Amino acid sequence: MAPSFIANILRRSRERQRVCLEVRPDGIAWAESGGQAGFLDCSPAKRESVLGALSSERGWSGADTTLVLPLDQYQVFQLERPEGVDESELGDALKWKLKDFLDFNPSDAVSDVFPFPQDASRGRGNLVNVVAARKSLVSELVALTENCGLALVSIDIAELALRNLAPRIDPERRGAALVHMRERFGQMIVCKGDTLYLSRRLDVTSDDLRDASSQENAVQSLALEMQRSLDYYESQLGQVPPAVIRLVARDNVLPLSSMLATYVAATVETLDWEPFGLEQPLDSRCLVAWGASLATDRKGDDALQQVNLYTDELRPRREKLQAGAALSALVFALLVIAVAAGVVHYQESRLQAEVVGLQQQNEQLQNSVEQLTGEVEARKPDPDVKAALERVTATLARRQRLLDRVENLIATETTGFSSPLSALARQVPEGLWLTQIRLDARQGNVGLAGKAQSGRLVPVYLEQLGDEPAFAGKTFGSFRLDREEDGASIEFRVATDTDGEVAR
Repeated sequence: MAPSFIANILRRSRERQRVCLEVRPDGIAWAESGGQAGFLDCSPAKRESVLGALSSERGWSGADTTLVLPLDQYQVFQLERPEGVDESELGDALKWKLKDFLDFNPSDAVSDVFPFPQDASRGRGNLVNVVAARKSLVSELVALTENCGLALVSIDIAELALRNLAPRIDPERRGAALVHMRERFGQMIVCKGDTLYLSRRLDVTSDDLRDASSQENAVQSLALEMQRSLDYYESQLGQVPPAVIRLVARDNVLPLSSMLATYVAATVETLDWEPFGLEQPLDSRCLVAWGASLATDRKGDDALQQVNLYTDELRPRREKLQAGAALSALVFALLVIAVAAGVVHYQESRLQAEVVGLQQQNEQLQNSVEQLTGEVEARKPDPDVKAALERVTATLARRQRLLDRVENLIATETTGFSSPLSALARQVPEGLWLTQIRLDARQGNVGLAGKAQSGRLVPVYLEQLGDEPAFAGKTFGSFRLDREEDGASIEFRVATDTDGEVAR
């Protein structure tokens, strides 16, 4: 238990590790932000055991994870952006416009949007790309990552992951085309810089390209689809087509680039891995996951085209964690109040003991004064005795003033803290907790800060405090509500004096 706890603390103290995964029907492709990548063959039934073993082997427990959906697990449509819709609600608003295009009910879809290039709309209005995937399929992938101890942060799509390669092969932003051949299909994207303009599925299998009887027809069909994509990029999007098409295929023995060059107007070349700092070609099965990892290496958030299908409706455990955190915060606040009340009681007892000691000293001094006064009256005044009497009288006056201040302090501390703290502890409603308390017993000012799951709980709490005798007649002149960045709860700060807002 202890070594595991210490290991977790040390792991959190280091920079968080980032992992990108593409879960495919034939296996799992993975890539780390440091550049390592690989592929594990496995059937869907063995995914969890294989991924769990890989996570344990590479120390991915708790690592920030990005899932990348393969091309055949989602759909992308271009739709006109509706006016007056907030960015956070745009995906859900456009999802219902896809009911005539999707082969499943929009209620069983998760969606997000990313911008369509403005210089490619050609008078068709303000367009956006809408991504939609089956919620049931995505939920299975979410459960897979969580069961393997990974911290899922986003769900990306294949063309945007491949888009991350474009700035390396097109540093002058003139345009780059990339064709990625997989076992059952191919995918072609055309980008300028880090902006995706076109993505197309190429329905040609690797088996057809390897089979001598079907190879020529497969090459011609593939070349035709590639040329049509370039023609569409030029005629419909109004862009200058790139002069070179980079090709990535698993079967490097097959001279596919030379075979395609005969049928395509552009030059077809195998992708050069040197600009990416790789001495050996990357396993093409890892290309999508590895491309997604390139985005995690960027400083800042420069890419405008981004999606995240990991929506709030796919995060059931987060709500549970929030409720647990709220309960923990409430228990902590009550504990703080109890400790504060104990400290006040202890200080009161200590000051009372000091008062008793001062009173005894004062009585002794008073007796000394009376004795000296009697002696002075009984005999002729002596200058030394008179001086001593003045010193004792001055000491007595100082002790009396100190005694008066201590007695006032006890009265102030007793009435200023115990009763308000008890009232605060009694009236805390469910769903609200205090994080800071300021009590000024001398001027009667009160300041509170805390969090609430709902904004309506704050005025309810203040109204209940008004019923307490310790807060009777008090008016909170300073009132402030702020919603946290994750939107899970509301921070509030109130004070009876407008200049006494509780410090953060």
